[in-house]
Amino acid sequence: MRFERITVFTRDEYREAQEPYGFEWRHKRFEIARILDRWYEGYLDSRRMPLRYFKVKTSNGEEYILRFHELFQAWSLLMSDQVREDDPGMED
Repeated sequence: MRFERITVFTRDEYREAQEPYGFEWRHKRFEIARILDRWYEGYLDSRRMPLRYFKVKTSNGEEYILRFHELFQAWSLLMSDQVREDDPGMED
């Protein structure tokens, strides 16, 4: 799996980086219409880093998987085989 660092906008009512409502990737802003799924890794195993994942659907109907790395307080986007390096949605 390959991830790319992104900026995520979150609701932080009771906990930092609680729930994403939008993100910026390759100079383009995406609004999250719905969180389809969420899961956690590494919270019960002290040998693993705590990670939170969110499968989201954007307002334009695209689906993405976002990951929050607890230790580094960093968000990233799972890069699928369908996303090319020269993605036409990328703005210069």
